[in-house]
Amino acid sequence: MKILVNGVICCLIIFSCASSYNQLRDVDKAVDISTIRTDETVTKNNAGDILESYSIDFEIPNPLFGESSSVMRRADMNHQSTIVCRIVLLDELSTEADILVQCLKDSLEEKSCEEFRKSYFEKHVRNGMFRIRISMESGFSKKSMEPEHWALYIEDTRGIMIESEEITSTEITAVQDSLFSEYQRVNIRMDLFRRDITLYFKRVTFFGENLLSEENPYIVFVISHKKKTLARVAWNISGEKDQLKIKRKSETIKSKSELIQ
Repeated sequence: MKILVNGVICCLIIFSCASSYNQLRDVDKAVDISTIRTDETVTKNNAGDILESYSIDFEIPNPLFGESSSVMRRADMNHQSTIVCRIVLLDELSTEADILVQCLKDSLEEKSCEEFRKSYFEKHVRNGMFRIRISMESGFSKKSMEPEHWALYIEDTRGIMIESEEITSTEITAVQDSLFSEYQRVNIRMDLFRRDITLYFKRVTFFGENLLSEENPYIVFVISHKKKTLARVAWNISGEKDQLKIKRKSETIKSKSELIQ
């Protein structure tokens, strides 16, 4: 009887691990960064493409939208009930691309760009870490931009949850935009709130696993609120197409060439 009980427990543990592993494969969106050479030289001609290859665009429902008593009086229901997000994985290569894209955007000369690069590294780069930056835009509430409002973490291929070592955020900015209201059938002016939240993760885990190497085929980033998962997006590091399954839409993993077209 004791052997049987242990056998049952063993089977349950195996089944539980298998179920967890299968669940991990399910994501909403993913990009394939395996074809990008880490020793590639970043130039003004390819910086934008490299940064785009590391980026994922998606939307999440705004949990605060349903908590407002004035929801029905809002002019643009669709925009205010969702938060538009862009997330980018920043390793050595995409960091250099991020710097050069900003230099080009600000029309900086070579010397000024090098000064900006030095300032960028001092402010944003940490030794032994990589970053994940999520840019949020919402027309509803500034509170939804607060990092404390969300549970933000990554999972490795084995399903181990990894929390960030540090979280930083920019000031919330408000810009006016003209949005079309389906309800009123007119264009209206409204404020859009924007903020960047950056999470820092150790590149090598406590167990000696390099999260950005092929020994860890993919990284999944998770956003949740009050224990409810709102988004799971991933970066495919190994390039194996069967590593990830897009669960909500009939999308395939986007390669660098597909993104550039």
